[in-house]
Amino acid sequence: MKLWQEQENMSPNSENKMELSQIKIGILENDEFFLEELKNRISELTNVSEILSWETGEILLRDPRHKSLDILFLDIMLPGMSGIEVVKVLSEKNENIKVIMLTNMNSDEMIFNSIKNGALGYLLKSELGQIKSIVDVVLGGGAYITPTIALRVFSSFRKPIDKPKVYLTDREKQILELLVKGKTIPLVSKFLDLSEHTVQGYVKSIYRKLQVHNRSELALKVHEYSIL
Repeated sequence: MKLWQEQENMSPNSENKMELSQIKIGILENDEFFLEELKNRISELTNVSEILSWETGEILLRDPRHKSLDILFLDIMLPGMSGIEVVKVLSEKNENIKVIMLTNMNSDEMIFNSIKNGALGYLLKSELGQIKSIVDVVLGGGAYITPTIALRVFSSFRKPIDKPKVYLTDREKQILELLVKGKTIPLVSKFLDLSEHTVQGYVKSIYRKLQVHNRSELALKVHEYSIL
């Protein structure tokens, strides 16, 4: 009789918790140290049954297991396909995966491109304390950006409109960010898994579009026109 009463009195919330315990989370991240840290954070959530991980977008898209994910934490800076390219492919395939972008960068353009291509969340890697909140929000049907990212979004609407537009591809923005941080072409090549010749081609294109001739002018122009 007691058992029957407990089953009868189970609330909808209890049933929801049982369902939430079945969610699967994936991580697409090529930094093994950050990957382990993120796995540890996610494993602390009580509603996660399985955590899968991949190092590149190409590997993830070839692996049929990604189709069973409920949430995917996706690094925006990856060797090969960028995170923005991956989320775009997933959206075009109508895969029912809630994508949360991970990044160290505060690039307005990348934030908007991620959202435009289907991401439901945008999380700075330095703000992993927000993991539980962001998972709860996207599982509830919402979208989530941290306060730091929200500030960037609102600030972008207050920028002067008389600055000339500079159109860079996602890959050029990735390379530009690394160059501004002081990375050499060989290091950029290794990080993005591209040949040095290919990287040099992107660098020439960036210099031409920004109308600069050296690293000093490049850094000044990036800061002056808030390109990143």
